[in-house]
Amino acid sequence: MSDVTASDRSFTSTVAREVLDKACDLVGLRADDASLIRFGSNAIFELRGTPVVVRVGRSPERMPVFERELCVARWLADHDVPTVRPYDGVEHPLDVNGHPVSFWHRVESADPPPGAADLARLLRGFHAAGDSPCELPTLDPLGDVPARLAAARGIADEDLDFLRGRAEELHRRYGELTFELPAGPLHGDAYVGNLLGRPGAAVLLDYESAAVGPREWDLTPVAVAHRRLGLPDRDNAAFTEAYGHDVTAWAGFPVLAGIREVTMTTWLMQNVGEGQHLADEFRLRVRSLRDGDDTATWHAF
Repeated sequence: MSDVTASDRSFTSTVAREVLDKACDLVGLRADDASLIRFGSNAIFELRGTPVVVRVGRSPERMPVFERELCVARWLADHDVPTVRPYDGVEHPLDVNGHPVSFWHRVESADPPPGAADLARLLRGFHAAGDSPCELPTLDPLGDVPARLAAARGIADEDLDFLRGRAEELHRRYGELTFELPAGPLHGDAYVGNLLGRPGAAVLLDYESAAVGPREWDLTPVAVAHRRLGLPDRDNAAFTEAYGHDVTAWAGFPVLAGIREVTMTTWLMQNVGEGQHLADEFRLRVRSLRDGDDTATWHAF
């Protein structure tokens, strides 16, 4: 189990903003007009005056993750895989008050946004790029789940006990799986929310979960989005066709889907204090997992 630090427990959007202000001051960028666009394992800010996105990590233990993200992005760019690019105007990642900070070139959003077929094509390129020069860990699909549960505040003990037990069971079952696809470097969190750009010209982002492991893991998030988040049938089919493999036809898929759902639930759990809608969604997810209800629709954040 990962150690949980005081900085990780106390990480809020307010703390993240203070770190952003100091980081931007250190590198000569303006943060006064920045906006928070995402808050989860990291806080992600968009600067208005400069086309830059800034990522702020929860704790100093995440510094190797930030270094790995930058390395993977540069590696993929060298192999002509469309990717977000590190901002080349500063030396980073920085350590600001015990929080790692990285800077990225902003990619303009589009309407409609890129979709599942775009993700499949990018994953094919990622998986075909060969061995990575970056120090990638062996995939631990449960990742930060134990640390998130240890750091949880304001969560009912019965919910924490259930999630711990569920994670332990899935960890055991994962170790018993036989995979169909060859192992290798993978994205680790491959869902359509980690795309930017426009259909047919999308780029991939967010490499904090990059690892070496079974490629089935990169195919699971879209299938889970299909059954949990309302991803249309046509988009799910387009993903499968574009990648060339249907992970849901594999006998081990329910295990990977279960792990993905636990990681999604504990990710949300970190932020229940940020709003009642998040607390309500967390309760919905836990209830559906406890009841074994695979048909309950979740809401994306």
